[in-house]
Amino acid sequence: MNISKTLIDKFARGECTDAELADVALWLQDGETGDIPLIPGNRDAIWLKIEARRKPVRRLPLRWVAAAAAVLLAGAAVYGLRLLNAPRELTVQVAEGKTTRLVLPDSSVVFLKGPSIFRYPSRFGSGARIVHLTGNGAFEVRGNAGSPFTVVSGSVKTTALGTSFEVHAPAGSNDVNVWLRYGKVVVSRDRDSLYLKPGEAIGYTGAKRTLRRAAPETYRSGVLYFNRAGLEEVITKLENYYNIHIVADSALTSREWQVTGEFVREEPEFVIRNIAFIADVKYRIKGDSLWLLPQTNQQEP
Repeated sequence: MNISKTLIDKFARGECTDAELADVALWLQDGETGDIPLIPGNRDAIWLKIEARRKPVRRLPLRWVAAAAAVLLAGAAVYGLRLLNAPRELTVQVAEGKTTRLVLPDSSVVFLKGPSIFRYPSRFGSGARIVHLTGNGAFEVRGNAGSPFTVVSGSVKTTALGTSFEVHAPAGSNDVNVWLRYGKVVVSRDRDSLYLKPGEAIGYTGAKRTLRRAAPETYRSGVLYFNRAGLEEVITKLENYYNIHIVADSALTSREWQVTGEFVREEPEFVIRNIAFIADVKYRIKGDSLWLLPQTNQQEP
C-alpha cells in the first residue's frame, strides 16, 4: 500500500483522523513503502506513536461490557428525565378586541389585550424570569429580589423585581411604550437604560426616546389588581387609578397588609370599601382626598 508524503507529514504534526491513522498502520503492515523510504528503527517509532495517539481498541470482559451498558442506560435515563422536566416555551395569542388574564408560573399576572402574542416558559428557573411580548400587556410582577423579571419587546427590555407596569409593542412596528404604575423598573435598549418612577412613561419611536408623565386615563382603562399587596402598593395604585390623594394614619404603617382583589372599572368608593373591609381599617372621603384610619381611632379628619 502506498500513502502520500502529505499524509506522513500530517501524521508527524499529530493531525491525522482515526481513518488516516488506520491507513498509516496498514502501510506499515504490508511492507510496501513505495517512494517513501523508512530509516531502520523508524517503523517501530511510528508504531509507538500510533499506539500512543489512537484510541485503544481492546476486547473487554463481558462483565465490563454489561457494566458499561448499564452506566450508559442510566445516563440516557437521566438525560431523558431532564428533557422531560425541562421548561417548555408556551405561547398565548390574543385576537384583536379581546382581553385575557394569565397567571404565570411565579404567580405574577399579565393582562393581555389583543392583538398580542406572549411567550413565556412553563417554569421559571432560579435565575432571571424572561418573557417576550408583541402587543399590549399590563404586568403585576411577584417580587423576588434574586430573580429579576424581564419583558422583551423587540430591542427594548423592561426589567423589574416586583412592580406593576404596562408595555405596548404593536406587531410590525418598532415603537415601544412602557408605563410604570408602582414600584421601579429599568427600561433598556442597546446601551441606553433609564429607571422609571411611578406614573412615568417612556416611549421609543425609531431612534427617538421620550419620557413623560402617564395620563390618568391610562390607568382607568385597565384592571385594578392586587395580589397580597402591602400598604404602599395599595395607596400608589389607588392614587394612580382614580387620581385621588390618600393619607394613611401612621398607626397603619406598622401593620402587615395583604390585600388581594381584582376590580374592572368600578367606582372608587366600591373598591375602597372592599379594601377597607379586607384590611380592617376605616376610611373617609372628602373631595379628591381619602383618609385611611385604624378601627380604634375615633378621630375624623
